[in-house]
Amino acid sequence: MRYPAVAEGALGMAVHRRIRDALGADWVIHNNTTQTLEAGVGAGGPQASLRSETVGRITSRKRTRIITARPENFTVEVVDYVRFEDFRDLLERASTAVERVLRPDGISRVGLRYIDEIAVPESRPQWSRWLNSSLMAPALPPELTPTEWTGAVHYQVAPDQSLVFRYGPSAGPIVSPAGPLRRPRVPDGPIFMLDFDSSWQPSDIPAFTTDRIIEATDRLRSPLRALFDSLLEPSLLDVFRQDPQDD
Repeated sequence: MRYPAVAEGALGMAVHRRIRDALGADWVIHNNTTQTLEAGVGAGGPQASLRSETVGRITSRKRTRIITARPENFTVEVVDYVRFEDFRDLLERASTAVERVLRPDGISRVGLRYIDEIAVPESRPQWSRWLNSSLMAPALPPELTPTEWTGAVHYQVAPDQSLVFRYGPSAGPIVSPAGPLRRPRVPDGPIFMLDFDSSWQPSDIPAFTTDRIIEATDRLRSPLRALFDSLLEPSLLDVFRQDPQDD
């Protein structure tokens, strides 16, 4: 969620504590310092500088859920996703906390992103058995066997709402298990990535309210879920319907 900046600099520890307290029990503040090398060319020749940034993260104790609040946006990330209703409840709690503590002037953008890593019980997956043929590589001469490819499609759902879909196979997971989130399950072997990025960017700046954010998130999920279901072959769709992590 993006909004007009609420501060000129980084949010302080006191602000993060107030957001953490509003979320309830089982949340801790876990800050990370990242360093970025910035290079360029100036009047005296090549120049480089190292920029450090401390990112204030509020994480669940199992580190499977993270809420990051910045002066101009906040994000909610989870890797223990089970059902949309559970994620929706967490988003509502986070939005309410940000609304009460930061009191943003309005909403600039709302985004909902899913990164699905499809893993199947095959050492050399025949992805066409599990996924819609539209996701496969173009037909090639028999002597050429594609191993990796990528694709991207942009859908304009409404004048202020879009859906970007990226896809392709990979030799391993796309979401790094070494990041701030601790993945409970990491695929061992090849995966097929389905990356859905649904967003709403209003032409005006509506008031920041939790109800409006939840309403927008529901709208963003609808075409995303319909596209997801259309891309799975019945054999894989049956597996997802049996697994609690079916969304």
